[in-house]
Amino acid sequence: MESAPEFSTRDLYLASTLVTLHFPLLGIDYQVEGIKPKPIGYFKFEETPDLREARSRYNQSMLLIEPKLFISNLQSLKAEVVNMFQNPNSAVNQK
Repeated sequence: MESAPEFSTRDLYLASTLVTLHFPLLGIDYQVEGIKPKPIGYFKFEETPDLREARSRYNQSMLLIEPKLFISNLQSLKAEVVNMFQNPNSAVNQK
């Protein structure tokens, strides 16, 4: 069985928006970047026509989402990346 194509983004705000719109998060990878070690999350979603449409509307500033849920998702995603960096054996990026 062929797996569906994935979309990956390091844009935390886009990832939080997609999660808020109920697109399933497939996993998170991270990479340490910058002079001071700072983990950057790469958030993975299944690439679908609906996801492409949501990304297009996001890029055109045409989306309305629930702000409290967006902020909660933003904080959760950010915390998960930090947790993965600090505790690599507890990685969520395993399918």
